[in-house]
Amino acid sequence: MVIATSSRILGTVSSVLRGAALLLLCLLVGCAPAASGAPQILDALRAEQQTNHIVIGYKSGGQLEYIDTSAGNAFRQVSMPGTAPEPQSIELRGTTGVRISSDGNWVASCADGPICRISRKADERKNFPVSRTKALTPLYFSSDAKFVFLVEKAPNWRFPLRCSFEDERDVIVYETATGMKSVLTTVCGGFPYGNLRWYDISAP
Repeated sequence: MVIATSSRILGTVSSVLRGAALLLLCLLVGCAPAASGAPQILDALRAEQQTNHIVIGYKSGGQLEYIDTSAGNAFRQVSMPGTAPEPQSIELRGTTGVRISSDGNWVASCADGPICRISRKADERKNFPVSRTKALTPLYFSSDAKFVFLVEKAPNWRFPLRCSFEDERDVIVYETATGMKSVLTTVCGGFPYGNLRWYDISAP
């Protein structure tokens, strides 16, 4: 009993000390802000969910866990048997040169630097930048290609913490017409972010 209690106390003290050390480091060298990006993107996603029932989520058995933009981007669960739809996507990781999306409509132009320029194949003059060095997943386009998302590595030093002392990964959504982006949500260590896709929750 004494040993167990002492272990819990030591664990609490250790967490407090780590938090204090991170705060001190932020004060000394600066931390990345926890800004979410363009708020109008989140408004547009909310309208997309309400009008067209399009969401980002992942399948677990016969259930879909999805990000509910109408409820503060909390995860919600609905019954959805079957398999995930085949997504339109572009893989940026390890890419140099030019990469074409799976449906042939989008182009990723990646030089030797960290940034790829994403554009419609029909008009490559209008494009927007995406970091390939931060990417943890391919870019996934919504069915109407209004939006595209990927999961990125979060900044190493960001305060306040969103995942205690676990790894943080940001779900980033871009509006393809403008190139504006926003952090939709942040997921923590152990979350199956590689399974996230676009879904139509009105489908039977």
